[in-house]
Amino acid sequence: MPPEAAVSSSTPRSVAGRFRRPLPVERPHLTRCTKLLCSAFLTLLLVALVIIFVVYLAVRPHRPRFHVTSFTAAGVSSGGPVVLSGQLSIRNPNRDIAYFFDRFYLSVEYRGAEVAKDRPLTAAPTYQPPKTTTPLPFEGVEVSPATAGQDIAKDAAEGDGRVEMTVRVRSRIRARLAFWGNRHWHPLNVRCEVAVGPDGQLLAEYLQKRCSIDFF
Repeated sequence: MPPEAAVSSSTPRSVAGRFRRPLPVERPHLTRCTKLLCSAFLTLLLVALVIIFVVYLAVRPHRPRFHVTSFTAAGVSSGGPVVLSGQLSIRNPNRDIAYFFDRFYLSVEYRGAEVAKDRPLTAAPTYQPPKTTTPLPFEGVEVSPATAGQDIAKDAAEGDGRVEMTVRVRSRIRARLAFWGNRHWHPLNVRCEVAVGPDGQLLAEYLQKRCSIDFF
């Protein structure tokens, strides 16, 4: 047979059959095992999510709340020295969560400048059980520099005599739930807006005012 005839006799079907490979044999038991493993994993995941959701609803964590309970600025009318005293309250509204606070430090701002910085409020860390309120007092915080006291006296003598300040408290916080405690400390920053009149006493609208808080 001539070569041309040999080439022409190789039809497309015979060429395809020559290069065809057998399909892999299906393994039903492997497919069944894979489906069972996937079903078990999804079931466990669903159960875990339900448990976490139920625990969250039962605990329902809330942040601690800081309020201004008192604040005075002695010497605002005389031009100085101005001495600040007052008290904040810390409320833990949670039923099952306790808080650990590191040492507290106080700073005071007037007209956007710090007139008192990082004055220690507590000498040791503080533990606060659930559903309790803890006082955080301070006294004898002298405003500096002296020019700030003079500016405060001007504000007290002009207009309605209102003198506005910002009290800042910083610390660290960690939570404890039942027998499980978080070992990691988180920065805690509290900002309280206050204002006193010409007599140096806290204005009524600022009493028990809630402070803003930033942590986590």
